[in-house]
Amino acid sequence: MEKVEKITIRSRGVGEIMFSSDDFCVGVIKNQIIKSIDKLENIYKIKTPKFKIQLIYSRKEFNRKLGKTETPNWLVANTKNGGNNIFIFSPQVIEKYSSHKKIDFQKIISHELCHIFNNRINENAPILIDEGIALYLSQQKKSKDFKKNDWNFFINNIHKDISFDSFVKHNGYRVSYWMISGAVNSSNYNNLTSLLKNPSSLLMKEGSLC
Repeated sequence: MEKVEKITIRSRGVGEIMFSSDDFCVGVIKNQIIKSIDKLENIYKIKTPKFKIQLIYSRKEFNRKLGKTETPNWLVANTKNGGNNIFIFSPQVIEKYSSHKKIDFQKIISHELCHIFNNRINENAPILIDEGIALYLSQQKKSKDFKKNDWNFFINNIHKDISFDSFVKHNGYRVSYWMISGAVNSSNYNNLTSLLKNPSSLLMKEGSLC
């Protein structure tokens, strides 16, 4: 049986979470969501856009929500429909159906919430910037184990609509993390908003990225 609870921050309703009635992780999850929102509102300087989070309990259910026949075991969350609906595996089953650990959930939910904020600022932000910012702010540091050809692929296609499959094929998560971390001064998060509003500004910083 599915249940729904409201998410509030400072007495302000910001969203809701849908979950199975026998999921005993929900209390902890809500606290993690609120912690992430509090941090992100301070960084983005905007109020949280309304959102819905649905906890997922099997790979089959996740595939159905995404309209896929199969998804890789590292993929455990997705933000859809204008960036306001998040599907994410519950910590209760995440180790059973994926390569992630329960302890990863805080960073994963923070990552997905970043997409909601990014979408509010620029709903057409390139995947490179959208994912890079989400990785950077959720502290999901990636290795530099990628080829220069992959790096150049994104630089050369910064204005193009790169598909998710192509993004993954070219080590997009690793490249985007290092591009954003190289372009942004951690003491001045205003740069993140500038990148979202003007993706071309990333190219202006290219010299400091390598």
